[in-house]
Amino acid sequence: LFALYQFRRQSGDAFHQAIQEPLAVILASPSFLYLSEPVGGQDKKRLTDLELAVRLSYFLWSGPPDEELYRVARQGRLSRSKVLRAQTDRMLGDPKAWEFVSGFTHQWLQMERLDFFQFNYRRYGEFDESVKAAARNEVYHTVATLIDDDLRIGKLLKSDFVVINDLLANYYGIDGVKGHHFRRVNLPSDSPRGGLLATAAVLAMGSDGERSSPVERGAWVMRKILHDPPPPAPANVPQLSRLADKMLPARKLQSAHMEEPQCAQCHRKIDPIGYGLENFDAAGRWRDQEMVAATQKKAGNKVVSFPIDASGKLPGGAMFANYFELRDQVAKVENAFSQGLTESLIAYGLGRPFAFSDAELAAKIAQSAADNDRRFRGFIHGLVQSDEFASKR
Repeated sequence: LFALYQFRRQSGDAFHQAIQEPLAVILASPSFLYLSEPVGGQDKKRLTDLELAVRLSYFLWSGPPDEELYRVARQGRLSRSKVLRAQTDRMLGDPKAWEFVSGFTHQWLQMERLDFFQFNYRRYGEFDESVKAAARNEVYHTVATLIDDDLRIGKLLKSDFVVINDLLANYYGIDGVKGHHFRRVNLPSDSPRGGLLATAAVLAMGSDGERSSPVERGAWVMRKILHDPPPPAPANVPQLSRLADKMLPARKLQSAHMEEPQCAQCHRKIDPIGYGLENFDAAGRWRDQEMVAATQKKAGNKVVSFPIDASGKLPGGAMFANYFELRDQVAKVENAFSQGLTESLIAYGLGRPFAFSDAELAAKIAQSAADNDRRFRGFIHGLVQSDEFASKR
């Protein structure tokens, strides 16, 4: 490529003309577009220290290693367990670690659903684009706080604090928060906030922009909290239109699922979880009444209110009478939550879907983290210290 550049220059081309073709070749090269790692057939090949530095850097920073990481790798010390741990902690403390926090959390919790639909701004005018962005960032900043402060993952299930800015504080009705920067704010004991279930982002993802959806919320809890994902809906599901034009609360509308044999088996597990979150409207605001607007033009602007019934049960049989009892029950499933987090971390860190062959690795990471009080950093260290992270097939 350099010879080509020199030839073009000697032929009279200006610099910007001579560099075009060599630069185009570089930018289109697989070595530029993809991370280059060894391929060793069926056997795993240990990464060199420099290759390990690149993998670690793109895992935690989504970018190339800095000079210190390169220096340690060139010295052949990065593959030493204590050195690797120290470098991991250093990198997690760097502002570039936000790339890991946002990238992993987005993939793990399926945050893309927040952009799947537009909200009815006549009903949810306060949930504008700035509040929606703040709601998304609340989830990211909460995960970042667990990593920075070395906290237990159980704080994602139930906690006595939130990580918010002034926009969300106003949206949640929390006083005394000023400024757009996110910070940890302690909650009173009777607050419904604290934990993923009560974040506006997660709650909004469990809606269609018009109404809350016990089905979407229940399915999300099963996938991401209980680590018990429901099967895909069958292809021959009938349209449940019998109640579509009725002014009924969401719980009553969902009852139609139980009347269809092909629906009832799964919805008996999914829907009762979602009922426990019905005290939150489609945009994540607390409510004691569900306001149902008419869908037929002849009904005009008629709105009917219904009291919230948030009772339900978890698939294992644990009953709850309201949202607060649901949150307490969810806080007890930390083991299942830990397993789901571990599998998602492996998929993100190794850049491929979690496979059956990864089960042993997941068990090791989850057990190691459990032995250390399930602190978030423990899961990251468990993956980085593994043979799988330091090798490539």
